[in-house]
Amino acid sequence: MKAGRVRRPFLAVEEDVVNTMMSRANPSAARRRGRTVVAVAVPVAVVIAVVSAALVVGVLLMHGGMREPQFASLATHPDSSLHGTVAYFDDRTSCVRVVAAAGRPSKTVLCIPGQDVAKAKKLGKEIGPQLVWLPGDRLEVTMFRMTPPARPGAIPALHKGWQKVVDVRTGQVTAVPATAVPDRPNLSTHPSVSAAGQRITWTSSDGRVKITLRDRSKQRTLLSVTGPPEVYRMGAVFWAPNGQWIAADDGRILIITPGRHPVTRVLTAASSRIVFESRYARFAVTGTDLLNTPG
Repeated sequence: MKAGRVRRPFLAVEEDVVNTMMSRANPSAARRRGRTVVAVAVPVAVVIAVVSAALVVGVLLMHGGMREPQFASLATHPDSSLHGTVAYFDDRTSCVRVVAAAGRPSKTVLCIPGQDVAKAKKLGKEIGPQLVWLPGDRLEVTMFRMTPPARPGAIPALHKGWQKVVDVRTGQVTAVPATAVPDRPNLSTHPSVSAAGQRITWTSSDGRVKITLRDRSKQRTLLSVTGPPEVYRMGAVFWAPNGQWIAADDGRILIITPGRHPVTRVLTAASSRIVFESRYARFAVTGTDLLNTPG
């Protein structure tokens, strides 16, 4: 068989031969046969199109139009009663930014250069950064390295990368010696209990998210929403150090004020999508106002 030619099934070839013979013997019958094929093909195509459209509509209705829950934006409508500062990594610009919990202002404090290809092959791909607030209004920026799993199905291994400390007020950046760089993320910076003893818990499954506040014997729901089952989930929920509001991570940075009538608002949708662990937040929170908030 010549290269590029596809062998057709024997029955298909035999059918072609029969059709050719019929056409030569009775041209008018062949034309009628062709019209019949066209007449049947058109309704079948219509039916397929209608069924496909119905399936698409059904999926959209089932998933609520595949939209994530919508909340008001603090960037558009700042709230000066909120105190604190949030640091996050913006994937679009590869820069670490800080923003007032009020919604404005914000600024860039550190931009991370592209990965060195040779180092990535030898030492592992950079992953992160993780952000942790330190005393004195300093921000710890830690990048780890990830190497492929030793065997199929195993978890990729994390190793130390580099670490820098940024003084947010002055802009000074200090590199941490390689010997002092940790080789594991810090997962202890997300308190679920406030200083007043209020505990927050949450569930996240199949696009359904529920956040609950427990205070002694009382319990009430702060947030109950549903999003696309395949993609919508809550990654982390924790108290701000000042106990005034709650930070939540659904792929965006949300701020929830647990007053008599709880309110959820979006601080920014530009935070990093990189996660070290299922309940690891993509940002860091401090209760101190490090930026001038709108009056």
